[in-house]
Amino acid sequence: MPQTTEWGGWVQLLGGGATGLSCSSLFGDRKVTTKHGEVMQTNARGLTRRQILLGGAAAAAVPVMITSCGKASGQAPGGADSLDVIVIGAGVSGLAAAHDLVDRGKKVVVVEARDRIGGRMWTDRSAASIPVERGAELVHGPDASTWPLIRGEGVATHEMKIAVTRRSPSAPWRRIPPEPAGDFRVIGGYHQILRPLSKGLAIKLNTVVQKIEYGGDGVTVRADRAGTAVTFQARAAVITLPLGVLRSGNVKFSPELPAAKTEALDAAEYHPACKVLMEFATPVLPMNADYVERLPANPSTLWNASASVPGFAGQVVAGWSEGDPARELLALPAKVRHQRVLEAVRIAADRPDLMYSKVIEHDWVNDPFAQGAYPLEVPEEEEIYSPVKDKLFWAGVVTPQIDLSLDSGRQAAADVLERLSA
Repeated sequence: MPQTTEWGGWVQLLGGGATGLSCSSLFGDRKVTTKHGEVMQTNARGLTRRQILLGGAAAAAVPVMITSCGKASGQAPGGADSLDVIVIGAGVSGLAAAHDLVDRGKKVVVVEARDRIGGRMWTDRSAASIPVERGAELVHGPDASTWPLIRGEGVATHEMKIAVTRRSPSAPWRRIPPEPAGDFRVIGGYHQILRPLSKGLAIKLNTVVQKIEYGGDGVTVRADRAGTAVTFQARAAVITLPLGVLRSGNVKFSPELPAAKTEALDAAEYHPACKVLMEFATPVLPMNADYVERLPANPSTLWNASASVPGFAGQVVAGWSEGDPARELLALPAKVRHQRVLEAVRIAADRPDLMYSKVIEHDWVNDPFAQGAYPLEVPEEEEIYSPVKDKLFWAGVVTPQIDLSLDSGRQAAADVLERLSA
C-alpha cells in the first residue's frame, strides 16, 4: 500500500498510487476513487516551420507533496515562516525553478491555479485512443535542454523528418529537404518529463493567486482555494505566470510593479496559433509523412501526431495554423473550424469522403490561466526577467518553447540562490 504523510492540507505520495485528500491529478490524468473522495491517478507513465509550441507507458508514482481542493491550509510543512521561496505556477519553468531550489536545500512551495501541473504542456490521455498533446508537443532539435530529462526517464522518441508537399492537387507529392535541427515527438506523452522535475516538490493545486505583496523582509502571496483564502509567506517569489495573465490585472501587486516592468510586458506581442487534432481509424497522410505542408487550405500544415505509437492502427493528425490564418480559424464556430481542418486532411489524403472519429482542441486564448498561446515579439525581454527589489524573480513569462521554459526556470533559481546567499 502507498504511504502518505500529511501536514495540514499537505499530502506526500510515497508509494505506487495516490491516496489522501480530495485532490486532482498533477498530470491532468484520469481519476481513481479513494475513501477520501476522488484523486487523479499519478502513476501513469506534448518559429520556423518546425518550431511549434503546440507541442502513456506505465511508470512509478512521482514522490511529490500535493494538495488540491480538500482541506485548505496556507501552512507549509514547518510553518509558513520557514519558506524560502514561493513559486507561482507549476508549468515547466516553475517546476524547474522549484526543483533546483529544493535541490540546493531551500524550502519551497509551488502554487498552481489549475488542477494539474504542466501549464501549456497538457498531455490528454482520455480524449483520444492514445495520449495527445493539447499544448506543447515537439522537442525542437537534438540539442534541446529537455533531452537529459527525456533520456533519464528512458522515454522513446520519434524524429519528425519526412515532410511532403505538392504544387497542385494533380501533381505528385514530393519530399521537402529536412531541416538540420529537426523535431522530435515524445512517445507516450510529453508530460513524462514532468516526473523528474516535480519529484519531491510541495505543490498546491487549485490555488488561484490574487495578490502579491513584496518588500521589507519578503513576499506575501494571497490566494483563493475553493472559496477559502490562503496565504503564503517567504523570503522571495519566482513568478512564472504567462504574459496574458500578468497583463490581465487579475493578479494585483503591492506595491505596483515598476513602470519599466509593466511597459516591457505591454510591449510583448502574442502570436495567434490554432491547433486542432483529429483521430482517424486508419493512416491518412501520404507517403508515411510526418508533415504535410503548403496545402491550399487553412490550415496549410498537418502533421502526424501519432507517429511511432506502438499498437495503434489509426492516425491522429494535427492541423496547424498561425498568424492571420489562425485568427481566421479561431474566429469561426467550433463546428465550422473543425470542418475546415477536415477539408485540409481530405485534400492531403485525396479522400473527399474521409471522416474523423474524434476531434480535440483547446482554446488557450480564452483559457483564464493562459490567456494566449505564445509570444512572438519580445523587445524588452531582459527587463521582463529582471528581479524586483531582490524579492520578485521571473521565469517562463514569454518563452515560446518547452526547452526555453526549462532554461528560464533554472536561470531564475540560480538568480534566487545568488541573492538569498548575498
